[in-house]
Amino acid sequence: MLRINLNENIQNFLLIFLFLFITNNLFAGLGNTTWGAGGIKRDIEVNEIEVIEEENKKQSVTIESDDKFKSIELKNIDVNTVGTLTKDEGGLGYDMWSGSKRNVIKDYLENLPINRESNLAIELIKKLLLSNAKVPKSNGEIDLILIRINKLIELGDFDNAKSLIDLVNKKDNEEILIKQTEINLSLNNFDLACLNIEEQRKSFKQNLFWRKVEIFCQILNGKTNKANLSLSLLKEEKNFNDENFLKIIDSLIYKDEINDESLVNLNLLNLVMTRVANINIKESYVLNDDPLLLTMIYRMPNAPIKLRIEAIEKSKKLLNLPIETIEEIYNSYDLKEKDKNISLDDNILLGSDTQSILFQMAIAEDDEEKKAKIIQKSLELASINGNFTLISKLNLNSLLEIKPSKNLSWFASYAAKSLLISNNKKEAMKWYEVLKKEKDKNTELFNNFIELWVIVEFLNLKNKESGYKNISQNEILKSIDKFDSQNKKLVFDTLGFYILENFGVKINPQFWLINLDNQEIESKQLPNSSLISLLKNASENKKVGETILLILMSLDNKNFNQLHPFFLQIVISSLNQIGLQEKAFDVVIETLIER
Repeated sequence: MLRINLNENIQNFLLIFLFLFITNNLFAGLGNTTWGAGGIKRDIEVNEIEVIEEENKKQSVTIESDDKFKSIELKNIDVNTVGTLTKDEGGLGYDMWSGSKRNVIKDYLENLPINRESNLAIELIKKLLLSNAKVPKSNGEIDLILIRINKLIELGDFDNAKSLIDLVNKKDNEEILIKQTEINLSLNNFDLACLNIEEQRKSFKQNLFWRKVEIFCQILNGKTNKANLSLSLLKEEKNFNDENFLKIIDSLIYKDEINDESLVNLNLLNLVMTRVANINIKESYVLNDDPLLLTMIYRMPNAPIKLRIEAIEKSKKLLNLPIETIEEIYNSYDLKEKDKNISLDDNILLGSDTQSILFQMAIAEDDEEKKAKIIQKSLELASINGNFTLISKLNLNSLLEIKPSKNLSWFASYAAKSLLISNNKKEAMKWYEVLKKEKDKNTELFNNFIELWVIVEFLNLKNKESGYKNISQNEILKSIDKFDSQNKKLVFDTLGFYILENFGVKINPQFWLINLDNQEIESKQLPNSSLISLLKNASENKKVGETILLILMSLDNKNFNQLHPFFLQIVISSLNQIGLQEKAFDVVIETLIER
């Protein structure tokens, strides 16, 4: 009797152990992830597919062969809770929805705007969507996970969307299967896109999407007769009206040339097919603002380089591309003779080719002063267009070739900000030192210095171990007195001082008095008062996920530097209250650098 009980105890222990092991792995996600507004890169090569399937079969056989574990089923796991990021991996924590109601979470997620203006906003959106977290019980609905997947696709982040889809049992969920197929098509994973296409077409007969994909797959696999038959049947459907699909399919089957000007408003499947059919898209093709399509177009070799650059710049901060990739694309633009005569003194119109011209001019220029003028013009235009981060990365190598000197003090502010946004703090501080020494020469240099002084103060607050000794407020006031004695009026923005005060730094009242007459009327509007009240309530009650959602909803599709100073203070306070102090610093630094 004792032996039987002992055996039963051992068996129960093993069952509990396996259950914990399985759920832990499910919630832990997919291992290490590389962060960035553009997502992670994990394309599956065609020759890897068979290996993956073989490994899956072996795992299946191993589990099923052990009778002791056949009864284990994970029926009670809510698929809406799964994610690829644990708290240790940068997620927001398993309890991030603690205290929040399910209907509120769903409503906020559905109304979450896609932001392409702020690096930090994009980072927070991705953390929110990818974190594995407990949610209030549902009635078996697969709703929140679907919204999260859709939002990632709207961000153009196919890889992370695919990672979430891989965690879901999607056999009977057509919406998830469509998203999975579209992602595989966009990433050139045609083997995966076509793997179960016949079964899906049979399961979801009403949706013509599956029939179109099946025809495309049949052509890829050399089954032209089947494709022609399927196409004939598709044309008979009353609801079929995709003329672009028919033109591109004809080109694929019969190698017919297409007048690409007749191809407009292409959907994702049609774009993929133009790439396979090697149909060249013309420069005149009008791009819409859909991040999903923009993210795909910049990678299409059959799109002209000018159009690919336009797609990158329209995407703004959604694409976190490697510097090498950005340089390669912009360097592919064919620089014409007239482009080389562009005048930096004129008001250059910002077109899709402007940054390419300036980038190539900076590379070719040997004179440091001329190179600095080119890069400054490039960064000025980038600030206007909301592409400061992208263009800073594009010109990074050229910028690093310029040695900081007092002769280039006029360039120091742009150089330092560009290097800071590109995570080159050490090099940025060299330019700050130049500006610090030259600040008293004229009012413009002093105003540039003040902007950077505030940023350096925040960097010191964020990293107290940096050991960098900045000059004091009293020293700055002495410089201001000198300009005042010469009847030279200083005009600088005191927003940074205002925020420093909110971080506990005592600001000398003279700064407010000096600049009192210089302040422009604040034109920035506050968000809806209800959103402000909801945000305060959520942060005070430590509702992490809800607080971030409300910040992002209030921000809408703007950058943090477009927020009213009063509301910026509320955002910073809210992030501090939910334990994201580092992100509060990031908000300030991003605001001041790109202001």
